[in-house]
Amino acid sequence: MPENAADMGTIAWGRRQGEFSKGRLTRAEKLKVLSNLGRMGMLEALDALKAKLGLINTYGADLEGLQPPDTALTRDAFDFADEVQNLVLMRHSWRTYYFGLLLGGYRKLTVDKEILFCAAILHDVGLAFRRTSEPGDCCFVVHGVERCHHHLTGKGHDRARVRRIADAIGLHLNGYVSERTYGAEAHLLSRGAMCDVFGLGQRRFTREVREDISLRHPKGNLADALEIWPGHHLPGTRADFLINLETSRKRADGMKV
Repeated sequence: MPENAADMGTIAWGRRQGEFSKGRLTRAEKLKVLSNLGRMGMLEALDALKAKLGLINTYGADLEGLQPPDTALTRDAFDFADEVQNLVLMRHSWRTYYFGLLLGGYRKLTVDKEILFCAAILHDVGLAFRRTSEPGDCCFVVHGVERCHHHLTGKGHDRARVRRIADAIGLHLNGYVSERTYGAEAHLLSRGAMCDVFGLGQRRFTREVREDISLRHPKGNLADALEIWPGHHLPGTRADFLINLETSRKRADGMKV
């Protein structure tokens, strides 16, 4: 068993030692990821049914009104992301932020935009330039959490807020993140990222706001930017587990055809 029982994805969880260090999952954690994905699938199926019946009230907003606050923390987070991330990752990070905020608006959640923006703009820096760990050596999210935590605390920012950002980043690959347990920002970061990568939740938005986001931040080759390549990530980590699940699903679909 792991040497600590911290919740999967938190900064403390990423620092555990032993057999399940570097973001490797226990059997129970793999089952939890599967359960989380099942929950997301059920939510998406419910949205599809509501849309078919004309019962979904789509949400839209002027993107100018969704801009993050101009604070030292958001500036430092943005400058760091802009320095190390390529254009495709930066655009993905912006889309993740907007989708997260829109999903929060759809549910009328109270959101700390400073925390959500910093987490969104930095959530994939474990894959960015000048990284000191490769995805095959350590979970890229675990490495990214440490990279962000080190950078933002080194800039003198409030440690409690930096930890909220770091935990949100670390949790986002869990498949589903509970708002009640971890806060609206961590929940919406995960939802925003899954919305951008897999389209989950996009039925909740107006066509106009989807098109505006796409126009400002076009997608590009996101699979390569996120290094979604079989065999590339450390075996047993969330990225490796999720990629293997998707590969197995595609093979099964191919067999049916």
